[in-house]
Amino acid sequence: MRVTVFNGSPRGRTSNSHKIAKALLEGARDAGAETEEVFLIEKNIEYCRGCLACWGKTPGKCIINDDMTELIDQYLESDYVGLATPVYGMFMTPVLKNFTDRFLPLATPHIRKNKDGTFYHDGRVKRFPRQFFISNCGFPGEHNFDLLKAYISQQGFVLEVYRNCGEALDQADDNDPETNRNIVEFFNALREAGHEMVKNGKVSDETVEKIHIKIMSDEDYMAGANKFWDEEISKHKSEDPES
Repeated sequence: MRVTVFNGSPRGRTSNSHKIAKALLEGARDAGAETEEVFLIEKNIEYCRGCLACWGKTPGKCIINDDMTELIDQYLESDYVGLATPVYGMFMTPVLKNFTDRFLPLATPHIRKNKDGTFYHDGRVKRFPRQFFISNCGFPGEHNFDLLKAYISQQGFVLEVYRNCGEALDQADDNDPETNRNIVEFFNALREAGHEMVKNGKVSDETVEKIHIKIMSDEDYMAGANKFWDEEISKHKSEDPES
């Protein structure tokens, strides 16, 4: 069993997306899976040119010679694949969007129609990995993920993780004890989710509920975030002799 997370955060190894993915992968390893996290910001991935050569001239193969050839192989060799991203402009990061755009060679140009009136392209390969999704946001509240949820809803992901108040995950020393307890419970639930996914092929409703625990109030989060940035702005003003 192989579980791979493709992390689309520009912060890479210091990102909150990594903190979340790391805990989930720990649970998957505990259940016996081989795991890997790929930091897309460290890879050479050019933009899709829209030339459609992968459909006609070189069917199933992109004409761009970069790291995507290896990454697609990693994707297809995995049993479970996670896509991880912070919310940028209410959607995924350009890093992850560019990565997903480059999967066009895995589809054929032939258009099919679903019973619900939506359309799709036939897949070119016989087996695709099951997928899960991780997203975190620097805002409080639940509506930050609406666009991502609409995007994911048609894809049958085995697990969706939506974590608001994301910056609190890295502020343990500044958080109150209750918030820290909630964060510990959140990470424990992620480990349990990784374990259940590998062992059972699904994640229980109880574990999903624990993953989406409210770690702190919207008001407390806003107050802390605004105070932090007020102090940052003030600090840099005092360092600038011309300010």
